[in-house]
Amino acid sequence: MKKILFPTDFSETANNAFIYALNLAENQNAELYVLHAFQYPMISGGVDAVILQDVYDTIELNNFENLKESIPGLRKLAEDNGFTNVDLKFVVKEGMLTYVLPKIIEEEKIDFVVMGTTGNTGFEKVIFGSNTMNAIRDLKIPILSIPHNYKYKRINNIGFTTVFQDKDRKALDYLTEIAYRYKAKVHCLHVSKDGNYDIPTLNHWKDYYKDEPVDFSIYTADESVDAVLEFIKEEKIDILTVVSTNKGFFEKLFSPSFTKKILSQNSIPLFVFHE
Repeated sequence: MKKILFPTDFSETANNAFIYALNLAENQNAELYVLHAFQYPMISGGVDAVILQDVYDTIELNNFENLKESIPGLRKLAEDNGFTNVDLKFVVKEGMLTYVLPKIIEEEKIDFVVMGTTGNTGFEKVIFGSNTMNAIRDLKIPILSIPHNYKYKRINNIGFTTVFQDKDRKALDYLTEIAYRYKAKVHCLHVSKDGNYDIPTLNHWKDYYKDEPVDFSIYTADESVDAVLEFIKEEKIDILTVVSTNKGFFEKLFSPSFTKKILSQNSIPLFVFHE
C-alpha cells in the first residue's frame, strides 16, 4: 500500500491541501500520514534546568493536545467530502519541518508528499512558502504543492514538462498510472526556442506511449514560462508536473517573472519529481 505524507499547521491553507491529499489517497489506495511539527522556543541562559524542562514539557503537551483537538475537525472534513474510507494516521514531532520531513519519509517509507503553500500578498513575493520550496529542493520523492486557497476539482488533464531525457520517463510512467485511475490524460510539453527539437526521440516516445493516455505538444517560445502558461490555458491543465533536475527550466519556473505572471492568473498545483 502506498503512503502519502501531509504536513499541516491546521491553517486554512493546509485544510485546502488536505482535501487534495485525501482525494489522492483514495485514488492511490494509500495511507495518509498527517504530520504536525513544532519547535521548542529559544530560551536564554540562566534558566534553572528543572524550570526549563517544565517549559519544554508544557510546550510538547500543548502540541499533542493541539493535534488531539484538531483530529476530529480533520476527520469531519474528510467525512464531509466523502473520504471516510481513507486510512488516516496522525503524527506529531518536535523539530523544524525541513528536518522532520526526511526522517519521517525514511522511517515510514513515504511515497510522496502533499503540502499546502503559504499565502502571499504582492507579486514580488515568492510563489511558494519557504517550507514547500525547501522540501522541493531537498527531498528525493515527489512533492505535490497546492496553492493557497486552491479548491480541489476533478483531475482531467495532467501537464508534464519534458526535455525528452530518460530521467523523465519514470515520472511520466508514474503519471500515466494516476491518469488511468482518474480516467484523465497526460499532456507532455516540450519548449523549443527556435522550433528545432529531437524529432527521432519524440517519435520514439510517441511510439512507446501510443497505447497510453498520453499526448505530446511542441511549443516554440523565447521564454519557457510564456509557453507553460499558454499550455496550461489551452490544454485546461489541472496539475503541472516538472522534473526538478531539468535545472534550467526549473529555475525559470520559480523566477520572479513567472511568479508575477502566474499570480495574475489561476494558479494550479505543481507536482515535482526528482531524478
